[in-house]
Amino acid sequence: MVNQKRLLRALGLDERALRIYSILIEQGPLTAREIAERADMPYTKVYEYLRSLQEWGLIEQDGSRPAKFSAKPPLEVYRGLASMASAFLKSLREQFEFLQSIYESKHGSASTTFIALIRGDKVLSLSEEIIRYSDGVVYVALSYPELMTTGILEAIRDESKRIEIKVLATKKLADYLDLPPRVEVRALEDMFGGGVLGNSAILVVKYSGGLLGIHGNEKYLLDIAKTYFNYLWDKAEPVGRAAR
Repeated sequence: MVNQKRLLRALGLDERALRIYSILIEQGPLTAREIAERADMPYTKVYEYLRSLQEWGLIEQDGSRPAKFSAKPPLEVYRGLASMASAFLKSLREQFEFLQSIYESKHGSASTTFIALIRGDKVLSLSEEIIRYSDGVVYVALSYPELMTTGILEAIRDESKRIEIKVLATKKLADYLDLPPRVEVRALEDMFGGGVLGNSAILVVKYSGGLLGIHGNEKYLLDIAKTYFNYLWDKAEPVGRAAR
């Protein structure tokens, strides 16, 4: 709940705005007066929240009289907010790099490399983050069905508009990939492990029935991962897909 309140404050909203959005999800489309009745708040106050919700893309208004408001699909809203947040954070990078140079001139260079052991769902969320926040070519190895999550596949579709993404999959999994033609896909009969390589890397294997990942940005780890990926890539067969 604390994190939810922080998010709402960051968006310039509060719990009453979230209440209106929830009402529209469950009962919309509704007029402003109907919303006021269901939310138990003054009719004139409702319009302030509706304007804020529209500005952030959570709801939309039709052209009827009186106008009716409806909620946009929550996952669509989430993707829109995630895209906005990603663009905002990337816009801050130059400023923070400048501040880092000042910091290092005063305090000496700080280590920015890391390596960590990751388990479970965190493996999937980190894989998606690497795809979304990398600046150059991203290499994706899909060796297990568990790696073909909606989030990872949507990240590949979205970010392939911005950067080059290469996808290597087992032949069984490649048959189920639904990716745009701009994403080059190759397939192998089998792979020992999988992962994602971009600004950092996560190398994934199955261990004790679950996913285990090594996540880091050490240069030697990135070099090993890229070399191994390219070795497999050269051996793999291109996957022909109809234009989507």
